[in-house]
Parts: sequence; structure tokens; C-alpha cells
Amino acid sequence: MEQLKSLRIILIQKRLNVYKGIIVNNILILVSVLVLASCSGGRNSTGYSLINDMVDSLAYEAFSENPHFDDGQSMQAPPANTIARGWMPDKRGSDGLLVVTSNPFPMNDYKWKRAEIFYNKTCSACHGVDGQSTGLVVTVGNFPTPPKFLSRRFKYSKRDDYTSGNIYNVITDGIGNMPSHAQQLYPEDRWAISEYVRERLMIKGK
Repeated sequence: MEQLKSLRIILIQKRLNVYKGIIVNNILILVSVLVLASCSGGRNSTGYSLINDMVDSLAYEAFSENPHFDDGQSMQAPPANTIARGWMPDKRGSDGLLVVTSNPFPMNDYKWKRAEIFYNKTCSACHGVDGQSTGLVVTVGNFPTPPKFLSRRFKYSKRDDYTSGNIYNVITDGIGNMPSHAQQLYPEDRWAISEYVRERLMIKGK
């Protein structure tokens, strides 16, 4: 009996060793496949791809032909009576001017920083970072000089004549040589820039 038990134990151990060998071999094969799949032909190569569903995209280019629409075009006009998110038209009176003349969005540290960033990116090319009309469009491009925010025209005592709503209206509709920036900036960002111009650039006027 004891010999049979010993024999069984030996057979079980041999089977376990065989299974361990198979498992180890499978792991080595899997690792090798992953290593080979991740190898690339250079820094700009995406390497080998085992599943190409994301590589062969069925997306259409904006101006390409598209058989799924009646007019055969990929780019479609928005549905009638719809407004894109974030582009709600401003309320205006019969004279075309804004009805809301004060910023409806509360300002905080994040908004002030965002306003500064967007002013520097969008407005400083003409108006200059400091609002002194020293942007490259003026100094290098020789385009007409816009009003300086520190000039007597915007003197602190007259600042109330130029509300944030007035500045917002100029950014939205444009004025003189300045085109509309409504497509470049969301309404909330336009209000933030209006506050930034009025409170940070015009307040030091002489």
C-alpha cells in the first residue's frame, strides 16, 4: 500500500511539473508576442498592430463625399432653429445694442487668470500686453494704432462711461478697424476680458 501511495505521489508530482512547464512556456510565448508587437521601426512608427479596427477608421473628412446623406456631402448644415452649445445670441434692444450691460458671470481668481491669458493671446497683438497699443501688428505690421487704454480717453474718472458691457459689445461686434471676435471667444470669455480691460488696464489711466 505504501508503495502504491508513493507511486501516486510521484505521478502527481510529474503531472504538476508538466503543467508548470506548459504554463511557463505559454507565459514566455505571450511575453515574446507582446515584445515583438511593441517593437517599432523608429520613433515615428506605431509598431505592429494586432487589431486594426481603430487603424482603419470609417470617419469621413469634413469636405469629403459621403454616401449617407442626400446631398453626398460629409459637412452638414445645423438643423433649423438650433443654436450651438455655448453660442447663445446676446439679448439686444431695438437699437441693436446689448440689453445686458453688466457682466452676468461672477469673477474669481480663475476667471481673472483666464481673462489675462485670453487677452494676451487674442488682443495683445494689437493692443499690447499693457494696453498701450504696442502689439506687433502695430509696431511691426504698421497697421493703424488702436486707442490706448491708459490714455485720457479712458481716464479713471471717465471709466464709468465705458462699462464692461460696452467693451463686450466692441469685442462681439467690432468697431472701426477692429473686427468681431465673437467666433474666437465664448461669450463668458468675452465678458471676462471686458472686466480685465476695464479693471486691470483702464484703471491706471492718466
